[in-house]
Amino acid sequence: MNQIASTSPAFRREIVLHRAGMALSGLCLVHCLMLPLLLVAAPVMVLANLPTAWLGAEWFHAALLVPVVLVSGPVLWRGGARRIGVLVAALAALIAAVFVASDVLETALTVAGALGLLFAHRIALRQCRVHGAA
Repeated sequence: MNQIASTSPAFRREIVLHRAGMALSGLCLVHCLMLPLLLVAAPVMVLANLPTAWLGAEWFHAALLVPVVLVSGPVLWRGGARRIGVLVAALAALIAAVFVASDVLETALTVAGALGLLFAHRIALRQCRVHGAA
């Protein structure tokens, strides 16, 4: 029998939220690193048909932060001082990336923020496995 099936609903929900947070952080990382390459390498692809204004618009990048904050924020906030610190630092990097003028700095901040969230969720899942049955 699957061990996670025998745990409480709240515990299972936390596991799901951590995994969703990791997936969103991973997608953020892929978006940040791969979208420029895809746009350069394959201009005839669907991405090239997106309005150019959207791809460079800060509101678009800010809108991408909404699901990250809604999933990662609450589940990592409950995790103690270390996870809260990583959460705050990662979200600060992601939010700062929206406001910087340099594309290089924007990419660096986004990568740092996404990696920070991935790290925090991974640590949380590891702690859940130690203290629970994930």
